[in-house]
Amino acid sequence: MSLSSRCAERLPPHVTRLVPDHYDVIGDVAILTLPDLLLPYGEVIGRCLTEERHSIRSVCLRTAPVAGTRRTAGYVVIYGPDDIRTVHREYGCIYHLDVRLVFYNTHLASERHRVAGYVREGERIIVPFAGVGPFVVPAAQRGAQVTAIEMNPDACGFLNENIRENGVEDVVTVFEGDAMQLLPFCGGAYDRAIVPTPYGMNTVLDEVIPLVRRGGIIHFYTFAVPEETDILAAKFRGMGCVVGGMRRCGNVAPGVSRWVFDLRIR
Repeated sequence: MSLSSRCAERLPPHVTRLVPDHYDVIGDVAILTLPDLLLPYGEVIGRCLTEERHSIRSVCLRTAPVAGTRRTAGYVVIYGPDDIRTVHREYGCIYHLDVRLVFYNTHLASERHRVAGYVREGERIIVPFAGVGPFVVPAAQRGAQVTAIEMNPDACGFLNENIRENGVEDVVTVFEGDAMQLLPFCGGAYDRAIVPTPYGMNTVLDEVIPLVRRGGIIHFYTFAVPEETDILAAKFRGMGCVVGGMRRCGNVAPGVSRWVFDLRIR
């Protein structure tokens, strides 16, 4: 039964049709976005969702988009315990997190799995904007030596916890701070860089390219409308990169998508 169908007997008919059947699940926490007309019925909808999915403990309403240097969104618990620290599992990896304190995007799970599949034992990899580790941990599990940079202290705390939880603390080095300031001091000759760039920070590529050896790979994530992708590809070629491929990784706003460019250093 869909969420909207389950809510049908408990909500007025004129709002039932607005109940979304799509929502995100991170660990045992569900995240909903509701139109204004549904806000007075949030608790009812949250209760219905937990009846629909018994594994859900708390239901959160997203109240503000991701913003700020910590890359956090606004959330309010509309049903269930207010403590929403959770444990999320993704392709065999375990991540502790609290969505009110850190950024985590479940829609990138298959993309993270794709990139991890390219990693070879012994590679040296750098991951700025590492978050709680969803790109870091899988690469380390495949035998890479990973340098991770994260500026949000809460995310850094979870990152270190997740490194220990997944048994890769011996092959991961974590730096807490601004990637734009720390990258020049991270050495060089990396085999691979994985760069989940926050919105509006494309200039980080200028700092990453000198750190990657000739023939090395950069998985560079950015935001663009489709018409901009060819322009970006041409720009990256002018920066000394071969564009091995690009792919859309989900929509983030009307007309705007997250894209990944797989770049090789010439």
